[in-house]
Amino acid sequence: MGYAEIAELFKLFAISLLLGAFIGLERERQPNRPLGIRSFAFVAGVGTASAYLAERTGHVWVLPAAFLVIGALIVLGHLGYVEQGRRGLTTELAAVMTFAIGAIVQTGPLELAVALGVATAAILHFKPQLHALADRAGEKDIFAMLQVGLVAFVVLPVLPDRTYGPLDVLNPYNIWLMVVLVSGINFAGYIALKGVGSRYGGALSGLLGGLVSSTATTFSFSRRAHASHGFAYSAALAIILATAVTIPRMAVEIGVTNASFLSQVWLPLLIVFVASLIPFGVLWFGRGGRSEGNAPEVKNPVQIGSALAFGLVYGVVTLALTAAQSHYGSAGAYAVSALSGLMNVDAITLSTARLVGSGKMGAAQATDVVLIAYLSNLLMKGALAGFIGTRQLAKIIGVSFGFALIVGVLVIVLM
Repeated sequence: MGYAEIAELFKLFAISLLLGAFIGLERERQPNRPLGIRSFAFVAGVGTASAYLAERTGHVWVLPAAFLVIGALIVLGHLGYVEQGRRGLTTELAAVMTFAIGAIVQTGPLELAVALGVATAAILHFKPQLHALADRAGEKDIFAMLQVGLVAFVVLPVLPDRTYGPLDVLNPYNIWLMVVLVSGINFAGYIALKGVGSRYGGALSGLLGGLVSSTATTFSFSRRAHASHGFAYSAALAIILATAVTIPRMAVEIGVTNASFLSQVWLPLLIVFVASLIPFGVLWFGRGGRSEGNAPEVKNPVQIGSALAFGLVYGVVTLALTAAQSHYGSAGAYAVSALSGLMNVDAITLSTARLVGSGKMGAAQATDVVLIAYLSNLLMKGALAGFIGTRQLAKIIGVSFGFALIVGVLVIVLM
């Protein structure tokens, strides 16, 4: 065995022991714990050692045998603590997971082992928050989780992966894949919003609400500003953040759909994003960094009806964008982008990234298309806030969005 191989082996065992100790560090803080930092480090080390021996000697039974020994010790330890009145199996299950993580360190991929180790420690540490989230989750939220699974793991695999229809751009599998992506982003934002609520002020509530639906967040805070005198400042902060977070969301969608396009569009998006945040910074520091308000009234975003509606909108936008580009050139694509942005930026963003990937649209033109969609959406949100909210709110939003709009137009013209 050469020096390089020995060094690699030492590295793997060091990572295994550190991951086990990292998980055990959280358990060390708990009272009446059956296992602590040393025990978890040993469990991970045994997992790595048994996987190494099974691989080195060819005796595959070594790994399950080691697992049975570790399992038996865990059971004996658990029974002893049960007699002392302890309840629950979280620590013991974490130990089993740690053994598996140790084995993965040896078999690979190493990145998976590290990710699982960090995730396991996080799940153990955030027990109060997870329990609080479960307590706040209603029947509709649980049903939404089931619908996420239905959308992603039942419907998607059975759809045909081929193009149909005019212009040969409608692919059922790709359309539904975009539905899964958008539903996942919406649901992650919704869970974060449910977990945080309004404990950290209206600004953060607006930010998380924007991940779910910036339109719904704008409507909710505008209506609250209309009903409550003096709430315009907090509502404006929330609406500005909810709208600005649309750009990172667009960047994620582009990156997942077409990473090469993201490498070309990120700078214009970043400039417009910063321009959208500057008014927030002026308001925030000008008023002493205070923001009040409850979480926005956002309905659960994952519904089968909503998924079907978005799939239809995405298909129509893709077809319209392709047809407009084919028959009217850039002007047609920009017109479709502006109209689509009034309703939803997700569909036009994903459609544009797909068309760039298929070679049906250039990256420079596509950059203008997604920026026009965002600016169009900005105008719609501003009109919504002005129509529903107060005159003061309309003035703040008008100046804030007007600044972002001017910067966005300059980016389109100059870049």
